[in-house]
Amino acid sequence: MKKLFVKYIGVFVFMFIAVNCAVITVNVYFPSEAVEKAAEKIIDEIEGEDESQGIQGEGSPQSFFWWNVPGYAFGNSTVYAEEIDLNITTPAIRKLIDSMKTRNLQIMKYKDKGVLGESYDAMLTIRAMDGLGGEEIRTIKRLLRAENADRGKLYEELAKANDIPLAKVGKIKTIFAKTRKSKAKPGHWFQDEKKNWSQK
Repeated sequence: MKKLFVKYIGVFVFMFIAVNCAVITVNVYFPSEAVEKAAEKIIDEIEGEDESQGIQGEGSPQSFFWWNVPGYAFGNSTVYAEEIDLNITTPAIRKLIDSMKTRNLQIMKYKDKGVLGESYDAMLTIRAMDGLGGEEIRTIKRLLRAENADRGKLYEELAKANDIPLAKVGKIKTIFAKTRKSKAKPGHWFQDEKKNWSQK
């Protein structure tokens, strides 16, 4: 009788653990603060505000998440992701940053003139080219194509390097757009989702 009781208790405990392990959910939230920090570092380096130190990688794909599984034996468990610094030093990311640094002075010249501005999705866009000659217009368009190609790749590479789903690249762009606006010079132009322009 005692052996039978112990057997049933053992089966019950096993089933309890199995069921509770099965209902553990993963709640990996988007690392907004970490992306904001990365955006500040990257923009500062591109625009020459942090040349003495450059970007120091403090994170890695392996260390992106720190897992905490509290109370899993009670059937209401959630896995939370603790935000840390993003990995922003992969060869692909470094190459893109260096590429953007080489054209930054030209871009800033046209931003100062009000020719180029920033869009709501963190891409460079043309605001007005009145009075410009044909060769200068061609130069601006080449700058625009090259810059936006690098920016688009940068946002994707940041996601890939840090195990962020590519579906979340839009959120990365939004954070970069806000960071660029906060760091912009007075007088620079920004476009909202409805194509309306405003000046900082």
